[in-house]
Amino acid sequence: MNDSLPPKPVAPLPSDCCGTGCCPCVHDIYEQDMKQWKKLCESLKNSGICDEPKDKPIFPDRWTDFRIIKVEKITPTCFKYLFELKENKCLGLDIGQHVIIKQTKEGRPISRQYTPVSDVRQKGLFEIIIKIYPKGKITQLIKDWKVGDMVPMRGPFGNFSYRANSYKRIVMLAAGTGIAPLYQVMRGITENEEDETFITLLYASKCFSEMLLRDELLSLCQFWNVQVWHYLSQEDDITKKKYNEKVIGNKLTKTDVSQELKKGPISATLVLICGTKSFDKDMINASLNADVPEESVFKF
Repeated sequence: MNDSLPPKPVAPLPSDCCGTGCCPCVHDIYEQDMKQWKKLCESLKNSGICDEPKDKPIFPDRWTDFRIIKVEKITPTCFKYLFELKENKCLGLDIGQHVIIKQTKEGRPISRQYTPVSDVRQKGLFEIIIKIYPKGKITQLIKDWKVGDMVPMRGPFGNFSYRANSYKRIVMLAAGTGIAPLYQVMRGITENEEDETFITLLYASKCFSEMLLRDELLSLCQFWNVQVWHYLSQEDDITKKKYNEKVIGNKLTKTDVSQELKKGPISATLVLICGTKSFDKDMINASLNADVPEESVFKF
């Protein structure tokens, strides 16, 4: 029976961690892999078969290659990659879930998680935004991707679960590429006509040129229940904002978060957070200090 079990995930070396506070770290991904592996092994031992449908485009326990069909530069350091889904299928993710991408350097695998920004119901393709870091172990490999390349992925992963109208409002706190999973949740809510949850997004960027999904977020602001505030920490001229954009020329602070949270009923508020490690820590502390229950604060 052991021969039929999936291979155990390979533990990262201490040197695989870049030490720059990546979220998630390679060790976080390994821990997730181990949980998924143990769950799958237990299922196989109990039933002798895997209950995953064979026609799914992606699986959590094995790598599947996806072909790049378009590469689009959207900021000086960020690119949007479009991947093909054969037979006009959906990727099969729920709102808030992500995939893990693998690359290989000097014979050793490197993996990171990314959340598609395309509609979870999109057929035939899906889109992922990736920021290229000068010293990023995996992004220095990703920067050479081109149309036609095949990229191995696994998924779906993520333990976020959303039920329509379970909260009166959601306050979203994002920095940089952390907008990806939050944008996915925003789309899911606004595309459900029966969901009346009010959304407020506080999005931290350095300047206009580094704002991700700018037009898409502005479009979502047309919905009655959506507000988006952009906080730009290094922008000299905030008058360059677009019509109806709400822009503040300062860093997003814990005070800003506290003030926003206190505008509505704390007991009916869900807080979603995604950014850098230090950003996440500050935003979690700000939320808890504003008396948001710990179970109502979720970090992607």
